[in-house]
Amino acid sequence: MAYVAGEPVRADDLRTPMLEATGGEILSEWVLDEMLRRRLDTAGQTLTQADLDAERAVLLATLSDDADDAARLLGELRGRRGWGPTRFEALLRRNAGLRALVAQRGEVTDQAVQQAYRLQHGPSARGRLIVAESLRAAQQLRERILVGGEPFGEVAALASTDVSAAQGGLLSPIRPEDTSYPSAMRQAIELLEVGDVSQPVAIDGGFALIKLEENLSGSGVEFNEVRAELEQAVRGRAERVLMQQLARELISGAELVVLDPTLKALWDAQREVLLSPQ
Repeated sequence: MAYVAGEPVRADDLRTPMLEATGGEILSEWVLDEMLRRRLDTAGQTLTQADLDAERAVLLATLSDDADDAARLLGELRGRRGWGPTRFEALLRRNAGLRALVAQRGEVTDQAVQQAYRLQHGPSARGRLIVAESLRAAQQLRERILVGGEPFGEVAALASTDVSAAQGGLLSPIRPEDTSYPSAMRQAIELLEVGDVSQPVAIDGGFALIKLEENLSGSGVEFNEVRAELEQAVRGRAERVLMQQLARELISGAELVVLDPTLKALWDAQREVLLSPQ
């Protein structure tokens, strides 16, 4: 494969370190590609160059709205992920195949589109957050604020275990539909008046105190102005979930026998990651 100072570098010399570096990932891609090819054949579906071009466009659109910036970011991403011409085309073909198989299952309901509208354009609330490890600790911190008169932001910066402590507990605007925040937090903040501090709220990782700083009005954009855009976004999200589910199904159903012990250990670890709940 190469020469170093006149000495040959053979494929066997590189085999084990190459396997250790990317063997599990490469094998998982190959298995998924093969299982996907069979499923497409069974369904009588054939991918075209237009399908691959569409997948490339989807990938670029996720990186940036600016075409030049998206192309630059894709080049950087390909370098980091090791997506040479062969692997990159396989990625596009894999995504196109998965999308083709789930396309008829990605139902877009009016309820989902309305929820997406509220999430993107509806009213929101800006608050601050303190997370304590125990209920008692949260109650003590609340007392320092309400009885001792300490500013919420200062207590958050000094005592909160949440990453928002770096900015005094200040959070991005929260909307009732925003599932990136625990439902208990969203419900608690809806009951607060501006300036109020909540009772301790149980969340993963501890107990939260929330202060409502201000209520923010919506964007003012009418639903019908953005309905088509929202429907496309909702359909895309639904398809991505279904594509991930189908990929796990295909990997799970692959009757793979790995003979090489190094590759088997890598495959077992990779398979566990691929099949773990998302």
